[in-house]
Amino acid sequence: MQVSDNRCCFICGPANPIGLKVKPSRDEAAGRAWLTVAIPPEYQGWEGIAHGGIVAALLDEVSAYAGMAVSKQIVTAELNIRYLRPVPIDREVIIEAQVREQVRRSVFVAATMTCQGEVLARSTGRMVVLKPVPGEVAPATPIA
Repeated sequence: MQVSDNRCCFICGPANPIGLKVKPSRDEAAGRAWLTVAIPPEYQGWEGIAHGGIVAALLDEVSAYAGMAVSKQIVTAELNIRYLRPVPIDREVIIEAQVREQVRRSVFVAATMTCQGEVLARSTGRMVVLKPVPGEVAPATPIA
């Protein structure tokens, strides 16, 4: 299996009409990634609070970008989230992730979401570097 970017990712895809269109930054040498976003009201659960699935998607996205320091051919295998405080909509939140360890094809990543220095959510994840399938051609469009 190979993955490729068709620019429709819900978090970072510029071609997704209902997506957030925010792109994480990364420092590949350090195995870090981060992004800043104000979550719009259309992504709330309870009034004024971001939906937990959106929080999870943002933590997952930044974790994957951190994991791409190891390989661009990577997918999430596990994501464990600890919701600590409500995540406000329309206020800037920062999501940061760091690769902690690589064991064979597993890449372990930790992420944190904060608002004005207060930790709102944390996650740990295991990303898996995909094995190329014999005879399958690698994607022409690299994941950026």
